Amino acid sequence: MASRIEGLDEVILRCAEQEFLEKGFTEASLRTIAQNAGVSTSTIYTRYSDKEGLFRFLIKPAAEGIREYVRRSLQGFSELPEEEQTEQYEDYSEQGFPGLVSCIYEHYNALKLLITCAPGTIYQDFLESLVELDTSCTRRFLEQIGSSALTEGRITDGFLHVVSSAFYAGIFEVVIHDMPRQEAEVYINELRNFYSNGWKTYF
Repeated sequence: MASRIEGLDEVILRCAEQEFLEKGFTEASLRTIAQNAGVSTSTIYTRYSDKEGLFRFLIKPAAEGIREYVRRSLQGFSELPEEEQTEQYEDYSEQGFPGLVSCIYEHYNALKLLITCAPGTIYQDFLESLVELDTSCTRRFLEQIGSSALTEGRITDGFLHVVSSAFYAGIFEVVIHDMPRQEAEVYINELRNFYSNGWKTYF
């Protein structure tokens, strides 16, 4: 990537974010972004390769930040002794989600881009990465507690995938619908309670 001029990248990225949010990825114009930022389009190409490169640069910190938060939270739960996992299941979940809400609103505009404007399968890839982490943790937990639903085949990998996909897609509805943070905290907590109570029937 080209050498940086202090402050110039911030201007380009701010103008790009505005253009993508207003028009979506497909209709957004690099020429308009360049004009608004007071640079040439060649400057953007040099620094970000193309429009998709610029878009990915904008959303990468948000995607990686959310993914890493979920990974650390699930890993922390998986590393608990087996008996503590059952005892602390609900408390651990309750403690973790306020941090997830903070992460979402820290990266709100970038997530808005990722979820509503992403070209191709970028959002799908992001969602699938969270689902993969979640289903792996859930399966290990159900195996450790000897869930009869798992051994009897009532819970399958496909079922785990569908439930987890619906859960994380539901979380990101707060971004799709521009929910104020306080309202989102209530909504996500209720969503968590709904799924937690559902899972407890399989313990």
